[in-house]
Amino acid sequence: MEKASDRVVLHIDLDAFFAAVEERDHPAFRGFPVVVGADPKAVRAAPRGELRPTGRGVVSTANYAARKYGVHSAQPISKAWQLCKEGEAKGGKPCIFFEGNFEKYGRESTKVMAIIRTYSENFEQAGIDEAYIELNPNDQTPMTKWRKKATQVAKEIKRQIKQQTKLICSIGIGPNKLVAKIASDFKKPDGLTVVPPEKVQEFLDPMPVLKIPGIGPKANLLFEKRGIRTVAALRKISRDNLIAWFGKWGEGIYTAARGKDNRPVREFHETKSIGREHTFDEDTFDAQELIATIKKLAAMVARDTKEENISFRTIELKIRSEGFITKTRAKTLPQAEKSTAVLERVGMALLLPFLDRRENPQHKKIRLLGLRVSNLVSYK
Repeated sequence: MEKASDRVVLHIDLDAFFAAVEERDHPAFRGFPVVVGADPKAVRAAPRGELRPTGRGVVSTANYAARKYGVHSAQPISKAWQLCKEGEAKGGKPCIFFEGNFEKYGRESTKVMAIIRTYSENFEQAGIDEAYIELNPNDQTPMTKWRKKATQVAKEIKRQIKQQTKLICSIGIGPNKLVAKIASDFKKPDGLTVVPPEKVQEFLDPMPVLKIPGIGPKANLLFEKRGIRTVAALRKISRDNLIAWFGKWGEGIYTAARGKDNRPVREFHETKSIGREHTFDEDTFDAQELIATIKKLAAMVARDTKEENISFRTIELKIRSEGFITKTRAKTLPQAEKSTAVLERVGMALLLPFLDRRENPQHKKIRLLGLRVSNLVSYK
């Protein structure tokens, strides 16, 4: 029987993907802070004669130069604009803003995934800019040699992606998907990190709890209030306590803190639903930000369905509010649809009751928004 330590999983993550595509396609802006998101250019007069940005929406991706100014994904575009102006005032380069061309990013993603899937039959695309592969070790070959081979495979994947698309990626290698994903984020950009099974706890323990996938700022704040800041400290918390604090999700946190993950690497051929989610850095009740996020999620889901030649009948909205309370609301259409406009319209109709007393009488702020389609119909 295959042991968990016998697995060799690679997680490939394209670095600042949307921004990297724009830098590549606009060589004059290389070396500048690049932000992909909404248009921040609209300004209005403010007291004392200064100007304030009124651009709506959020940042999709910021390159590493922009991150040095404090810009990051999911941040309100107006805040990103302010940070860029502050960075420029201190002698930095001005930020370059792109509204984003998601059709182009989808085409580039398809090219990259075609490269990655040639290296293993065990392939799984986890997002527009990330994928897993799992290598099948030979029973006659020591695992130490297989890890060396995995490193060679990772270097070749990085070389091929750069050569064919002029994009760079970071790769993590570990005994499961969880560790491989955390490892890919360890050295960015253009990183390569190998975590053998015997080094997993040593690798994870010093990390902040935020590095565990699924733990966001809100959960992190709860941990900080209890003096839990590192994975090592998290491992001292009992399974029962974590379940009491977070419900079923606590079981997953307990397991993840120990670097365990039995999920297989596999491509799902029968797609039952397609969805996208967005977790806000800070809980919000800003209607403009929430509506802009619905629009962005609708565009991404519509693109995903188009890539698979699929139309949909059911549209589901997922909302997670303060206290980790999750609710879903859905609408089934009379006939299959495939347009972004329909997704936007229905998504907003499902969202609006959460902005007033119909679904949200206590006006709880929202932590996560998700949009998902099901009842899928292929039109190939």
